[in-house]
Amino acid sequence: MRKFLGFFVLCLVIGFSSLGQKKTMSLAELLTLDSLIRSAPSLALRMADYNRGALDSMITGQKPIDSLVVHTLAQTFFKDLRDGNRTPNLRYQGLKIDRKNVNLTSNFKSLANHLINRSPEVVRLLAMLRDSVDISDEKKDLLIKAINEYRWLSTLRQNRSVVLVNIPSTILRTFDGQNEYTNMKVVLGKASRPSKTLISPLKNLIITPYWHVPRSISVEELVPEIRKNIRYFYASHLEIFDTKGRKVAPEKVPWSRLNANYFPYEMRQRSGKWNTLGIMKFQFDNPFRMYLHDTSEKKLFKKEKRFYSHSCIRVERPIDLGRFLLKPHSKAVDTLDVNAAYSDLTPRYIKINRSIPLVIWYSLVDFDANGQIKFYPNIYGRN
Repeated sequence: MRKFLGFFVLCLVIGFSSLGQKKTMSLAELLTLDSLIRSAPSLALRMADYNRGALDSMITGQKPIDSLVVHTLAQTFFKDLRDGNRTPNLRYQGLKIDRKNVNLTSNFKSLANHLINRSPEVVRLLAMLRDSVDISDEKKDLLIKAINEYRWLSTLRQNRSVVLVNIPSTILRTFDGQNEYTNMKVVLGKASRPSKTLISPLKNLIITPYWHVPRSISVEELVPEIRKNIRYFYASHLEIFDTKGRKVAPEKVPWSRLNANYFPYEMRQRSGKWNTLGIMKFQFDNPFRMYLHDTSEKKLFKKEKRFYSHSCIRVERPIDLGRFLLKPHSKAVDTLDVNAAYSDLTPRYIKINRSIPLVIWYSLVDFDANGQIKFYPNIYGRN
């Protein structure tokens, strides 16, 4: 029995210490924590989220200092300061992000300064929130949302690489830790076929891929054109296969009978410079059949508003993205040329060996290609 009690007490001590509680809280530390919580609105946090009533009663001497209560309160506040008090609204989450405890052994003030300043994006967004006295309540809410989402992203990219796509800004950015590595334009889904938000690890890239045409595009867009003129099939560099995977001569396909209810085929576009996916495709797990890819329609990147796709994401500089994902072993993409006349090459699959999450989120306030804070139109009409 004594051995059991001794083990039980030891477990309590270990669990208690894991909260960072190694000494009794002083009144000075309580006052510092109280001051930080009072400043929560200027830090894009909500003062009402933290139990200041219990803190006040200890500061005024109405109740003795309860170090466990203070530590619990401090953990909540500093986790929000580090990770944000909300997570991005992502439709698919293929990667779980845990909110680990904050090490509270440091001075509270210096710890707060460290957490506030660790993300350059958060620092700049906080400055705008603080300095823009004439900003509307709506824009202020968007700023607060962006600050907390960038806190979440800052924790995600701690000591790792991350690829971020923001839908309203139509910009892709890559990060090594807290430092931005590169950014590029992207083309995203039109409002009728929106790109989806998600987090998922990037798995592999395909050089000179085929385009396996989605059934909906085959039936709704390609078949009507081929009915008009069979030459459209050849001009689009297409192939068609039956349900057993056998190639079928297009002249033997009953194009007039095909519709949404009857389409026992799969269409594929040959690899080459004409391919809709360009010379590179980037794959990641998701239930939406979405992926990143190069494109044969480079002219779309010159447009200010870039919402033209069927939900997949076209990237402006696929070779640069490939180098980032494969580094330091990027030899496979270093010799590629997006302007080369590639034709009917066998697709090459290359595994991405590093663990690199792709985040696609929807933020109406973000940084443009030049690093300036900008408010973007709500292209999909989301909250």
